[in-house]
Amino acid sequence: MKYKCKEMLILLCVGMAFVSCGGTDPVPVEIYPEEDVCETCRMLITDQRFASECLMKKGRAKKFDDVICMIRYFDMAATLGIAKREDVRAYFVKDYDSKEWVDARKAHFVKANVVTVMGYGVVAFKNSDRAAQFARDFSGQLLTFDGLWEIYKRPNAEKEITIKDGVMNPDVVTVKFGDLVEIRLNVEDDKSYRIAVKGYDNEGVFPIASKGHPAFLRLNAVRPGADFAFIEMESGGILGKFRVEGAHFQEELKRK
Repeated sequence: MKYKCKEMLILLCVGMAFVSCGGTDPVPVEIYPEEDVCETCRMLITDQRFASECLMKKGRAKKFDDVICMIRYFDMAATLGIAKREDVRAYFVKDYDSKEWVDARKAHFVKANVVTVMGYGVVAFKNSDRAAQFARDFSGQLLTFDGLWEIYKRPNAEKEITIKDGVMNPDVVTVKFGDLVEIRLNVEDDKSYRIAVKGYDNEGVFPIASKGHPAFLRLNAVRPGADFAFIEMESGGILGKFRVEGAHFQEELKRK
């Protein structure tokens, strides 16, 4: 009996080593709403429709409240020297409809004008037809997981604006020509806002923002000038100015 127990222990250890070395497909770890915290923004993970996670090769799961938070984590981690993409064994996201885990590399993503927990407007689907339908319904853009990494790479310029009672603060946002710009829109009243940067076409439209639900906009500042403006899409009213300095910016100012 003594030897039999020893043999069973050896077999168990061998089996555990086999699993840890990748002998089975990686399995996502459960996320507990209102308990687990996003690794990037440190907010509680409250809505399973947008949750994501990555399993590190050393075995630890990192959990996020939004797929873009997961992507942005590796910008921060690379700067601090604590992790890089090569350390990841698997990425998982939640299907927007079923809230079931999906391998992120096989998922179909839509960037649309919808409210998400971190305001990026990105949702994931297991089924490609459902993703295409969602994109049509919400004027969205279909993206792959690799495509998200390219779009949401670390920006050159990060700006923040706040809307309260229809007033934008600061009322002028200035960036450099050629910058990849990320603007965070916060709301401090009880209204929902649809804001766009006039002059930057479809690229310049924020997802819907409301109190407690900020919205993020990314755009490439490829058009210099001082004539661009933040407008409220519902009323058409101008909330503030968007200036892109560089290239022919000084010539633009001289014509004022």
